[in-house]
Amino acid sequence: MEQYCILGRIGEGAHGIVFKAKHVETGEIVALKKVALRRLEDGIPNQVLREIKALQEIEDSQYVVQLKAVFPHGAGFVLAFEFMLSDLAEVVRHTQRPLAQAQVKSYLQMLLKGVAFCHANNIVHRDLKPANLLISASGQLKIADFGLARVFSPDGNRLYTHQVATRAVGCILGELLNGSPLFPGENDIEQLCCVLRILGTPNPQVWPEITELPDYNKISFKEQAPVPLEEVLPDASPQALDLLGRFLLYPPQQRISASQVWNEASRTKELWRQLCLRRWSSCKASQMTLGTQTWKQYYLRRSELEFRMASGRPEDFTCRALAGHKGEIDDLAYISTSEYRFDGQDKSVVCTVSSDGTVRAWDLHEGMELWSSPVQSAALVNLVAYPRLQLVVTVDERGLIKVWEAENGCEKAAFLLPMYSSALEACDIPEGPLLLAACAEGALYTLTVPWLQLLSRVNVFPGNPTSLLCSPDRQWVFASTQNSDLSPEVFYTQSLLCRSEDETPASTTLPIWLTSRACWTPDEAARLMVMHRNDNGMQLVITTYELGSRKSRDRVEVLVRQIASFLLPDTMMPPHLMKGHGSQVILLVSGSELVLFTIHGLQLVAFQDHQRPITSMWVDQTRVITSSFDLSLRVYMWNKENKFPVLKSCYHLLGGSHRWASGFTHVESDSMSIVGVEARNIGTSILRSYYFQVRCG
Repeated sequence: MEQYCILGRIGEGAHGIVFKAKHVETGEIVALKKVALRRLEDGIPNQVLREIKALQEIEDSQYVVQLKAVFPHGAGFVLAFEFMLSDLAEVVRHTQRPLAQAQVKSYLQMLLKGVAFCHANNIVHRDLKPANLLISASGQLKIADFGLARVFSPDGNRLYTHQVATRAVGCILGELLNGSPLFPGENDIEQLCCVLRILGTPNPQVWPEITELPDYNKISFKEQAPVPLEEVLPDASPQALDLLGRFLLYPPQQRISASQVWNEASRTKELWRQLCLRRWSSCKASQMTLGTQTWKQYYLRRSELEFRMASGRPEDFTCRALAGHKGEIDDLAYISTSEYRFDGQDKSVVCTVSSDGTVRAWDLHEGMELWSSPVQSAALVNLVAYPRLQLVVTVDERGLIKVWEAENGCEKAAFLLPMYSSALEACDIPEGPLLLAACAEGALYTLTVPWLQLLSRVNVFPGNPTSLLCSPDRQWVFASTQNSDLSPEVFYTQSLLCRSEDETPASTTLPIWLTSRACWTPDEAARLMVMHRNDNGMQLVITTYELGSRKSRDRVEVLVRQIASFLLPDTMMPPHLMKGHGSQVILLVSGSELVLFTIHGLQLVAFQDHQRPITSMWVDQTRVITSSFDLSLRVYMWNKENKFPVLKSCYHLLGGSHRWASGFTHVESDSMSIVGVEARNIGTSILRSYYFQVRCG
C-alpha cells in the first residue's frame, strides 16, 4: 500500500471502499478497492473472488476495466484498477435531454465489443447496468464490477447463456434512447409489471419454452398486448427501434447476440467512418487519405500499424542500414508527409546533410538511396524540410543556403549569408512559405521559399549567435542567445514580412536572462516554456508564458503573461534537451535520464533506461523516442487516460555492432518508421531505419 498515495474517496460498494490514488513511482492514477475481511475464517467473499477470476481471464480487452494488481493490506486486501472518471449512469443522469444519436451509437458500439469479448472468453457478466459501465476522461466505455459474473462451459451445457447479457444490453440501449430506465421497478414484481406493460404478457404461442421455467404459473398477470416501441420512444430512429426490439424478445434463442449486432454493423460504411473519427479525434475526415481503400480498411490497418509500433516485436518491423555518406551526418528530416496511407502509395522518405558536402534522399520503405546532390564546396551542417512543397533547404558551414527539389535533388535557388548560420526554421504560413535564418552576427533573415528572396533583416543580438524556435501555428518566433545576459525576444511572424528599414517588427522582450533551452507546447500554440537562471544566477528555472497580440490600425502590440514557474531540483544535472507535450507537460533530458514535469513543477516520472548519455529526443502525440551513445533507441508510449499524460517505457531498438559504431546521434520518426543516425568509429555515419508495415490486402 505504501506504493500509492491516496487522493480521495470515490465511493463504497458491497464489499469495500473505493479510493482514488496515485502510484508514487510512475505517477499513474488508479482506483483502489479496499476489501476488509469481517471474519478471517470466512475467507475472501465469493463475489470478490469471481471478480478477480473473471478479470484475470479477460485482462487484455480495451473494453473491460483493467485489474492492475491485487495485494494484502491489514486484515484484508486491495484491488488496484485503472482509474475511470465517471460511469454511464452519471452521464445519463446529468444530461438534460436524451443523448444524441451519435453518442448512443458510440456507447453501444463499445458496450457490444466488450460483451462480445466476454462471451468469446466464456464469461457472462450478469449485472450489466449503466452504473457498471465506466467512462474514461477520453470517453472510452469499459465494463466493470464482475462480482456476479459466471464462467460458462463452451460445450453448450451451461446454466447461463449470452442471451442474459443481450437482454441487459437492450435495457441499457432503451435507457440511452429514453433518458431514463424503460422498466423502472422498485422490486422484482414491480419491474415485471413494467416489462409486461410494454412488451406484453408472454404465452406459449410467443415463447414455447416459458412453461419449462421453474416458477411458471405461480403468479398470474393479466393479459396485456405489447405497446409498439415507436410509441414508447417516439424520437428514436426506426433502425434503433428495430435493434431494441431484437434485444428484448422474450425467447432467449431469438434474441440477437452482441457478435451478430457487431457483424451486421461492421458492413456499414458510416460505422467505420465514425470509428475512425472518434478514435483519431485530432484528425478531420479531410485529413485522412483513403485512396482506393474503404473506411473499414483504413481503421483496421491504422490500428494494426499503431499496435505494431507500440509493441516493437522483431516481426513488427524491418531494420536496415543505409550507407552512402563519406562523412558525418549532421542533420536529417522527413520530406514525406506524415499522413497515414495504406493504398500502396505510402512511403517514408528522409533527407540528410553531411560533412562530405552532399544532401541525400533515402526511401526507408525500400531501404535505398533515391538521389545525392553534387559535392558542395563546404560541409553541409543543417537542413529543414517542406513536405507539402516537396522541398528541402540546406545551409553549409560558410552560410550558403540552397533549396533542393525533394523528388530529384535539383537545385532551385541560393542565398549567401554574410557569416555562417546559427539556426534555420521552416515557417509555412497562410501568406506563403518562409525560411527564417539566424546569422552568427546576430541578425534574423526572413526569406521567401522557394526562391529565397529577402523580405527583411532584423538585428536581434548583435555579435551573438542566435537560436530560433517557431511556434506550432507559426505565428510566433522565439529568438535567444544561449547563456547570455541578453534577454530573449519573441517576434510576431507577420511583422517580419516586407518590413522597411526604419520599421521595427512587433516583438516583446521576456524579463529573464541566461537562457539555455526553450520549447513550445503542441496543444497551446502560443504557450512558451523557457529554461533560464534565476535572479542570482545560481539555480535553473523553467518559466511558462502565454502570448497574445492586440492589433490597431497601424501597429501590433505583443502581449505576454507568465502563467507558471518552478525551480529544477538542485540534484538534477543541467538538462541538455527540452521538449513539450500537450499543454502541461515538459520533457527534460539530463545525461542518461529522461524526466517529465508539469509546467508547475510536479515531477511525473523519471526514466534511466539508457546506459550512456541521451543524444536526441523525438516527441509526438503517441510516443517519445530517445537515442543514446549506448547504441540504442528507447521507445515510450503515451497513456492519456489520467489528468496528466503518463509515459510508459515499451521497448528498445538496437543499432549495429559496438565494434564499428559509437552510438546514435539523432532520431526522427513518422507514422510508419523510426530512423536514427548511427555514428561510426572512423568518422562517418549511416542511417539505421526501422520500418513498420501492415498488409495492404
